[in-house]
Amino acid sequence: MERKMTGRKLIRLSQVQDKLRSANLEEMDWVTFGVIIKKMTPQSTNNGKTFSIWHLNDLRDFSRSVSLFLFGNVHKEHWKTDQGMVVGLLNANQMKPKEGSGEVCLSVDHPQKILILGEAMDLGTCKARKKNGEPCTQMVNQSECEYCHYHIQSEYRKRSSKRADLQSAFSTTRAPKRTAKRNLGLKEKLCQDGFYYGGVSSAAYAASV
Repeated sequence: MERKMTGRKLIRLSQVQDKLRSANLEEMDWVTFGVIIKKMTPQSTNNGKTFSIWHLNDLRDFSRSVSLFLFGNVHKEHWKTDQGMVVGLLNANQMKPKEGSGEVCLSVDHPQKILILGEAMDLGTCKARKKNGEPCTQMVNQSECEYCHYHIQSEYRKRSSKRADLQSAFSTTRAPKRTAKRNLGLKEKLCQDGFYYGGVSSAAYAASV
């Protein structure tokens, strides 16, 4: 791997869109890595040729995925690759997305420009459940958190609401009045705390005061 990377620029998949705007990647020798988080069913072009689409993500930001289109020999050699596999892309080409879409679309022109590295061990699904009781299907990076962004925000709102209700309850409840202590006389003080001194009880001593 180190030999393959020599002289090449590594660009994070989640940064590819920004790099496409600020740099001319066609003039660079670059590589990026991602996880196949979704595979589309193979489709056919107008001339009958089959192609496939992978949705790739680097597990840093699930809202910034890249669509990789596999045509010709690239499709024939790699279309059976399983979802959840880590892949490397060498000098991928930018494709024009659908009109009005901000999607980043890439393709490669040779099967060897896709390197299959193995299964992504950190890829998983959210441990929370939906309102209907079914398991959440949102993908997560298990090394960072076992819950998706939606359920983290939902739990935060619940706890914030409970905390606000608790603070409101305390602010509207009047503190109980403290009962003023009576100024006890010497007799009452002595009888209140029983003791013996010199063989005489406090009660007996108080009676004589």
